[in-house]
Amino acid sequence: MIQRVLIALTAVAVLVACDPLGRPSLESAFGARVLDGNLHIWTGSTCHDVIGLGLTFDPNKQDTRAELMMTAPNRVGVDVDYFALGEPVRGLTVTQPLPPGFDWRRAEDVRINVDGITKGGWGDTTDLAEVIENSAAHPDDTYWFQGVGWLDPEEVARQDGKTFLATCTDSPE
Repeated sequence: MIQRVLIALTAVAVLVACDPLGRPSLESAFGARVLDGNLHIWTGSTCHDVIGLGLTFDPNKQDTRAELMMTAPNRVGVDVDYFALGEPVRGLTVTQPLPPGFDWRRAEDVRINVDGITKGGWGDTTDLAEVIENSAAHPDDTYWFQGVGWLDPEEVARQDGKTFLATCTDSPE
């Protein structure tokens, strides 16, 4: 009887200690802001060997969901850190464009998905109302990181891996 209890307790401890969903040990986020009327994205840390990159607007709403997908031809990975919606991303080709007439400003949120040769990004979502309403109040190099705040490159370098994880930063645990 004691042996069964110990086995059961050990199994519970193993299950609790491991995150079966592969979630990071810290909250993860990417940067977003508006510059010259365009949505700009910053992964916060360089994503290496990217073979797929996607933005999904209103990911949890079937009626307004819109998706942009880009892939690397011949699965040759590229590095991605900054990009702007509607502008080419070096080394990636649009394989699924946004619907004709789509206006990202009408979406509530956007989710980024990064697929790499060896690993991908965390797949984070950010609130677009904050980005649209408050970008002009911040310097051009400062981006909104959901759950973290408005950060410039120096602040991201100081906090990434300590208080949050940028999209392609490995979890410290």
